[in-house]
Amino acid sequence: MILSALTPIFAIILLGFLISRTPISSQAVWSELERLTYYIFLPALLVLRLSASNFDLQDIGNISEAIGLALFLITVLVLVLRKLVSSDSASLSSIYQGSIRFNTYIGLACIDVLYGDRGLTTAALCLAIYIPLVNVLCVVSLTGGGEGGTKRISRIINSVATNPLVLACVTGIAISYTGFNIPSLAESVIEILSQPALPIGLLAVGAGIRFVSLGEQSWQLLVAAINKLAVFPGLVLAACLLFETPNSIAVILLLLTALPAPPSAYILARQLGGNESLMANIITIQTVAAFFVIPVWIEFANRHL
Repeated sequence: MILSALTPIFAIILLGFLISRTPISSQAVWSELERLTYYIFLPALLVLRLSASNFDLQDIGNISEAIGLALFLITVLVLVLRKLVSSDSASLSSIYQGSIRFNTYIGLACIDVLYGDRGLTTAALCLAIYIPLVNVLCVVSLTGGGEGGTKRISRIINSVATNPLVLACVTGIAISYTGFNIPSLAESVIEILSQPALPIGLLAVGAGIRFVSLGEQSWQLLVAAINKLAVFPGLVLAACLLFETPNSIAVILLLLTALPAPPSAYILARQLGGNESLMANIITIQTVAAFFVIPVWIEFANRHL
């Protein structure tokens, strides 16, 4: 049942991969489509869902404590294993990104299919907490040894303050909390803009799949895949049970943390001196493996949460 529901999502990803390998496709087109999705379509979807929601501020606390503890523990684990995983900071930062970041497009598409509008609203609320935390941690890991304190803080603040998904979540939460009614014309425009977010985002995920020469990366790829698809979701599950997180939130959090790393992790690695070839392979391996792993975690969550 779950696998059949999720198969169309991964079929669209595969379609994006196949189209991107044909003569009619170009890297420039896919880059612009992804930019449109990231800066316009997906933010519109998040604003639309959050502004129309009636959430309790306690929900934000529940999400924060569960994801905060899990992020702390996975960070400690990567630091403890750093000598076994990688001898250079660039590769270690890419493994770390691959251990904690997730693909929003795949996640929201899965949640839309399985849990509908209510699930999307909860997911948007999770993103409002999760994305800033992950951005800060990833920028710190990539600049830990190469920038001074002031420059690093400036880069961290900039990464959060200019993230369109963060801004969209904050806007949606503010609209909902204040009870402001979006004018009907503006709401209609936002709704139309939100519709291409998931299909185009999934096609772009497929187009972004690329295998760079694996070389001696097999051990590092294995660690990143196990961390992201098994260890990190397991830590989130344990945190949710520890804090008695409401089931409706726990299931969404678990699904989000079991997702593969996003293409934006490759861009960040390239911009800030990470191991970009390793990051590209981590994204690819995790995206392929996610088709088999995500249904297992969803089934487990539905049975035990």
